[in-house]
Amino acid sequence: MVTARRVLIASGGTGGHFYPGFALAGELRRRGWQTLFVVKKEDIARPALEAADFPYAELDMTALPRSLNPLAHAAFLIKFFGSLALARRMIADFRPDAVVGTGSYVAFPAALAARLAGIPVYIHESNARFGLGNRLAGLFCDRAALGLPVADNPLAARSALAGTPIREAFRAAADKAEARAALGLEKGKFTVLVFGGSQGARRLNAAFIAAAKALKGDIQAVHVTGRKNFEAVQVGYAEAGLDGAPGLKVFDYREDMPVLYAAADLVISRSGASTVAELAHLRKPSILVPLPSSAGDHQRHNALALAGPGAAMCLQEGPDFDAELAAAVRNLTGEPARLAAMAEAFAKAGIPDGLGAAAALADIIEKGR
Repeated sequence: MVTARRVLIASGGTGGHFYPGFALAGELRRRGWQTLFVVKKEDIARPALEAADFPYAELDMTALPRSLNPLAHAAFLIKFFGSLALARRMIADFRPDAVVGTGSYVAFPAALAARLAGIPVYIHESNARFGLGNRLAGLFCDRAALGLPVADNPLAARSALAGTPIREAFRAAADKAEARAALGLEKGKFTVLVFGGSQGARRLNAAFIAAAKALKGDIQAVHVTGRKNFEAVQVGYAEAGLDGAPGLKVFDYREDMPVLYAAADLVISRSGASTVAELAHLRKPSILVPLPSSAGDHQRHNALALAGPGAAMCLQEGPDFDAELAAAVRNLTGEPARLAAMAEAFAKAGIPDGLGAAAALADIIEKGR
């Protein structure tokens, strides 16, 4: 009787850290593997794991303090060594054939525990710069899978470009005309999709309101504000005299992102790893506005992965951001040749298709290289 191979995946936290591990688990389960997730205590990923019937265990782990407060560092060390001891017991009980970390800070104790037990360790970095969790876990890894090309990669000799998994919903290409009709938009008018992630982006929201006012009549837009910013954006559009404008569709949140992307000629968004992977799959021209507070400035590096070859524009949130955003949109409006060139530039970005990324990750783990 052949015993199923087992994998322990240390994941969770933000979507960019969780979804690659989740997609990998689904692919490995289809290949006959058993999976155990390790997440931080009370992780927001737990409902998704429960819905998919993936077992999980929790570590009471915190991020490495970025201050010099000695009490914070002492508390971190206490939780770290407690988490390491628990991770070692998990590995002894579950007996995995491989341990995978996807960037969350629970990956470090899991990777170290696996190394101490002589078990192969793999990490996946979805951003264009290694986060602290993966830098630490990378000290013990056998192989690093990359979602984007990483400049100054400290693990270059052990790295493989695999891509970042995106949702299966993107496998069915949506039709632009049908998407616009479903959203109540004009068929032939230049259309912009604006979003800042599931939580929204207050500064980006405000800047686009100003841009929409300046460009009134020249564009139509779908604006996904994030739930906590929805009311403020509605007030902003009302003050700009755009409340109820026929070419403006404002939502707090949408699940059907493939439809929204299909409707758009241009995307304006943050540059998280998952968004960049979706844009690369769709070859959708964009204006990327990195989150200024992103750890290690990784969102700027993600944006440059597309802006470098010309597939996107990268705008920083400076004092003149509102005017710069309006000018950037105006310069792209009615320029189909320039937009087509941006779409073609994705071929030079060297980013693997996210729909095949979970299989590529699984291949790396199964082959051990």
